[in-house]
Amino acid sequence: MELQEKLQAAIDNNLSGNTSMSKEGVYEFQSAAVCVDNSSGNVAAIVGSRSQDLKGYTLNRAYQSYRQPGSSIKPLIVYTPYLQKEKTPDSVVEDFPIENGPKNADGTYAGTITLREAVKWSKNTVAWNIYQEITPRAGATFLLNMGFHKVWMDKEYNAVALGGFTYGVSTEEMAGAYAVLANDGVYKRTTCIRKIINSSGKTVVDEDNRSSVRIFDINSCRMMTDMLKTVIESGTGTNAQVENAIVAGKTGTTNDDKDAWFCGYSKYYTTAVWVGYDMPRTIAAGGKYTAAIWSDFMSSVHEKLEKVEFPPYSKEKSEETVKKTEAAGQNTETA
Repeated sequence: MELQEKLQAAIDNNLSGNTSMSKEGVYEFQSAAVCVDNSSGNVAAIVGSRSQDLKGYTLNRAYQSYRQPGSSIKPLIVYTPYLQKEKTPDSVVEDFPIENGPKNADGTYAGTITLREAVKWSKNTVAWNIYQEITPRAGATFLLNMGFHKVWMDKEYNAVALGGFTYGVSTEEMAGAYAVLANDGVYKRTTCIRKIINSSGKTVVDEDNRSSVRIFDINSCRMMTDMLKTVIESGTGTNAQVENAIVAGKTGTTNDDKDAWFCGYSKYYTTAVWVGYDMPRTIAAGGKYTAAIWSDFMSSVHEKLEKVEFPPYSKEKSEETVKKTEAAGQNTETA
């Protein structure tokens, strides 16, 4: 409950200046966020709206609203799968205008750059080209293997590389998926349930002992984490810096700025934050809200925790890593 209260407070405090109400008396500018305990895969905190005294049923946006994730999806379906193809943060990629393709958010193109720079500045052209190489069908399968519910109909479309889904994703799904990166590629289904015991005292559901699945190889996740650290240290996510923890994360903004995200993690916790309107419309500087909510919450939950560094990645593919990469790829293709 302590983490739950901290997450609710981070949302309420950072959105307090937005007071417009719908005709039903609900705050129009909303947020949702989910925090996952990396050690267990369990939901540690889940907030589906700003605090309000409302009668009757209310929408929990954290798991009932599906929204476009923008660039926050790139590490999950573009960059980490690409790293499994024996790429590294130093691999060279091309950032040039694409005819009839996406534009970079800042309107600039850097030419030949490293993958780290492409992630750091969230280059849409690079993600688009890589996803074509991986193929949308293979990329979408990674999401399906991590429990994403409404993405199966998008497995033929390259727009997914930039977060262009038919329905979108939830903060619960995004937190669970980013926790996979924090956990060296192992997925444990995100859940709010520990156990269900019937009236006779028999355990009928035991989520503490649920199985886990390998999604990515270890070294690719560690390389991805190292690049996502750079995003926060000196890239698009500098507003999400946390003084008392070592963190990695990614921004996400959609076309016309209708949805804003920040997803990231420490060794202890993974948190995904969304802000926007229930009936999508343009947000002024939405990214500043998501970064502030994420930073405030993560700072508060790490107050009494030791500052722990992420394990380093290997710059050379070992035989064991290659085998794990190949096995993960085979599992993904057949799942």
